[in-house]
Amino acid sequence: MKITDHEFRIITPTLKKLIISSPNNEPVLSKKIPKNFFNQKFNYTKKYLREAKLIKTVVYRGLPLNNSKNYFNQEAEMTDSFYKLKVNTKSKINGKRFIQIPNPDYVTFSKFKKYFNSQKNIKGFELISSWHKKNTNNKKYFSFFKLAEEENLPISIEVDYIFRETFNNISFFFKILKQFPKIKFWLPHFGCGIFLHWDRVLDICENTPLLLSSADHSFYWSNIFNTK
Repeated sequence: MKITDHEFRIITPTLKKLIISSPNNEPVLSKKIPKNFFNQKFNYTKKYLREAKLIKTVVYRGLPLNNSKNYFNQEAEMTDSFYKLKVNTKSKINGKRFIQIPNPDYVTFSKFKKYFNSQKNIKGFELISSWHKKNTNNKKYFSFFKLAEEENLPISIEVDYIFRETFNNISFFFKILKQFPKIKFWLPHFGCGIFLHWDRVLDICENTPLLLSSADHSFYWSNIFNTK
């Protein structure tokens, strides 16, 4: 059995510096990764790569930073950081790189596309619009969605339960799906209940979304799906 980890985070030198020295510049980041994470003698990432024997491929990416310089520095360090991690852990694991869709208030689409075209190893995109304090169907993202559609690359996108009034509400995702039905979407946390509306999803999209098991008790959910 060969397993792929579809959500592997890389902490690049830029990201580490932000967490340790300037956490207030990225409020969401400081909540997700505390400073003392780097003070621990035990390295969870190394242990994970060494002992998760069934995982043969990781889809790696950084985090959605709200600063143009930090954003591009992080992306520029991504491939080298993954390579160094493999060397340090003596891992033979394969890697596929995803790029963050940036905050369009700080990174213009033209600048993003220029950088994207200069890279040869990008296999998909990720959007976590809540870090940008924007709804996922904000029209400022449409140029990025169109690029993904043209390049025939998937987008991993955060969604949230329909009863929650958040930036990632499922209702916003349906609006995106109607606008861009050809995109292959990856949905973390099993799509936060989107499978309850699966018939509607299949009626709209041309490529069935991939539900990722990045959720608490994921094996429990897997057993439920297997009984259906």
